[in-house]
Amino acid sequence: MRTTGEPPIYSAAWQHVHLYSPRSINVDSNMPAYRFLYQARRISDVPSDEALKFTGSEAPSEGWEIVPTFDAKCLVAYLMSLNQSHPLKGIQSAAPPASPSPAPGK
Repeated sequence: MRTTGEPPIYSAAWQHVHLYSPRSINVDSNMPAYRFLYQARRISDVPSDEALKFTGSEAPSEGWEIVPTFDAKCLVAYLMSLNQSHPLKGIQSAAPPASPSPAPGK
């Protein structure tokens, strides 16, 4: 169930929120949080464009933001590269298609 304000499913923003707080996406998730990949920092003048968008209990304190580290950005780029929701061009099976087995007794 998605609520208004959540990033589009499987987008980079979604991946970051899921890594930082999996239970904010799915209450029953047993995936551990990878918060060590993110940094809480004071907002200087303007909030970062990369800051994670949270509401409720997950939201950082007033004047603070959660931003991905370099490692978090690399991990999300890798996860996004694994997208196989589209046909892969030029990919053929390594093995030829299996021929049907003869019926028993023949």
